[in-house]
Order: sequence, then structure tokens, then C-alpha cells
Amino acid sequence: MRVWLVMTMIDITDAAAEVLKGSMIEGKVVRMILAATDVTGANYVLAWGDPAEDDAVYESNGIKVHMTPEDAEILGDSPTTIDYVDTEELGRGFLVQGPEVDACGCDHEHGHEHGHEH
Repeated sequence: MRVWLVMTMIDITDAAAEVLKGSMIEGKVVRMILAATDVTGANYVLAWGDPAEDDAVYESNGIKVHMTPEDAEILGDSPTTIDYVDTEELGRGFLVQGPEVDACGCDHEHGHEHGHEH
């Protein structure tokens, strides 16, 4: 098996690393999967999966995260943080945060009053 170790700006917080290390499944890897894209950017989820020969592999805080080459290309070199939250407001789970997106492609200024009329 050949995997590519990629140096990028993925930061796994201590809380997320602790949960991931505590729930490792033998023979499986952490996969970050592109779930959807919208005007706010790309939305990723984490899952246990099988390693693939052509995976892009990111490492942070002792955890290796595998992605398909296609998903890794969309992620690019965008700074991304993987955190684990347990709050009343958000619930409990992993939170994958990328850079803030400043525009939706509609050529409008973005503020609190932004709306689409066309």
C-alpha cells in the first residue's frame, strides 16, 4: 500500500485527538469525507474506514487523517481544524471547521442584511 503524507494546515485539537485515540478500530483509519459543498464552502465528516493506496494522509496531534485525492484537492491548503465538542448548544461530536468564506459568488457585499433577490 502506498499513501501520501501531506503537509497541510489541518489541526486536530487535544480534545478531538483524545476521543479519536480512545475509539480507534483495529485495521481502520480516520477518514475525512467531503459531504457537501454550498455557498459557505466544503462540509466534511469524519468516519472510520479502510485505507486506500492513493490516499492523501494528513497528520496532526498524533492522528493520521486519510482522504481521497479528489477530496484532498478540494480541501487544498486551506487551514482546517478538527475539534470535539460537547455542549448543550451544539451537542456532542466532531466539528470540522475550515476558513470563513467571504463571498457566495453572487457579487454582493456580505453582511447581516445579505439576501438574494434574483
